Amino acid sequence: MPERINVNGTITPPERAAVPALDRGFLFGDSVYETIRTYGGRPFRLRDHLERLRRSAERLGIPHAAAPVEIEREILRTVADAGGGDAVVRVVLSRGPGPIGYATDGCGPPTAVVYVRPCPPLPDGWRGEGVDVAIVGVRRNSAAALDPAIKSSNLLNNFLAWSEGRRLGAFEPILLNAEERLTEGASSNVFLVRSGRLLTPRLEDGLLEGITRAVVLDLARRHGIPAEEASLGPDDLRGADEAFLTSTLKGIVPVRRCDGWPIRDGRPGPVTRRLLDLFDAAVQEETKAGSAPGSTLR
Repeated sequence: MPERINVNGTITPPERAAVPALDRGFLFGDSVYETIRTYGGRPFRLRDHLERLRRSAERLGIPHAAAPVEIEREILRTVADAGGGDAVVRVVLSRGPGPIGYATDGCGPPTAVVYVRPCPPLPDGWRGEGVDVAIVGVRRNSAAALDPAIKSSNLLNNFLAWSEGRRLGAFEPILLNAEERLTEGASSNVFLVRSGRLLTPRLEDGLLEGITRAVVLDLARRHGIPAEEASLGPDDLRGADEAFLTSTLKGIVPVRRCDGWPIRDGRPGPVTRRLLDLFDAAVQEETKAGSAPGSTLR
């Protein structure tokens, strides 16, 4: 599957794609983005992602409606040009080019970029055995500074946490807020199970409202698994019966260890395994990908 980049409606190979050097997204990180997963060429929860992109743009005052192209159409067109299949779609909407300086007068129109690449396969062990996480010292930025609910392209906070996690040998870092409450991973939301009840940090503690997070909460509630958002501390995760991560690209990934210590017996538990099956079925139902259950994320 070839990679393709669409800049304001023009599709090219990556090496030929370009945005202006004075684009605000490049100069200031003044842009928002979404990452979307396709299965067999069909996007999963596309409208949810586009709605969150619109909300993020509005929070930053980026005139979403003034984009020179219709973003949903360009996503589908670029996926088709790349040959369909299982792909990662990254959509970026910046304020567009403008003069150097913070003033937005004379900026625009917005720049819309769609980047399509093959979705990397997930190792079987991630779903069957789980991954390691570490609670890192980098704190999630405060909503009073740059609200994590805005999916902006300013990802230095996430990058610094990811770098610390790598130094600790963890697959994913888990960030706390200033009050020492769990928020999220650098590229994922976090869930835990305690006494059969599914728990995930509440949005008010400072995290992005993940699309897959919402799918999992809905699946749990519709299938009789008690689920709630709660204010959680590090020991809630370390002492959980089960834990897992959710993200657009990885779906549901069990957690086997936190800070080097096993979560319970270090294996995916019954609630996690059930939600894995329910999530795979939801993907199949929406995308009609045609893969066997349990293989859609590999």
